[in-house]
Amino acid sequence: MAYQISIFLENKVGRLEKVTSILREASINIRAMNLTHTTQGWGILNLLVSNPEKAKEILANQNVPVSLRKIAVIPMDDVPGGLDDLLKKIAAVGLNFTNAYGRNTAPGKEAYLAIDVEDIENACEKLAAGGLKLLPDEKVYGNGTT
Repeated sequence: MAYQISIFLENKVGRLEKVTSILREASINIRAMNLTHTTQGWGILNLLVSNPEKAKEILANQNVPVSLRKIAVIPMDDVPGGLDDLLKKIAAVGLNFTNAYGRNTAPGKEAYLAIDVEDIENACEKLAAGGLKLLPDEKVYGNGTT
């Protein structure tokens, strides 16, 4: 099961660059990101990185408020309508998600959708029942062949 790192981030100049600099120094590659504004100058930064456990440890040691969260990452065709087809299958199994972001891994061939849900175990059961497979972790993190 894949993990994203989530960071509570103040919306000020240099805050995002602090995170990217820490990850760069640790040779951790960012595979996908989603930055969402919340309220009163704060946001949530969700990252898929090449080594989420190490990223969490290093960021926490630098006093960055970070957590690990299990997510479901589902492959889809990188063609017009690929996302629409996948979303119809997800809706057909009755799965609602609270956050999502995508990444193209092989232009014209493969992409994926990362979804964040409240009950990940139940979500994975629903996805499997609908014939949807999760992307292997090594592909999510970019540590295997794509």
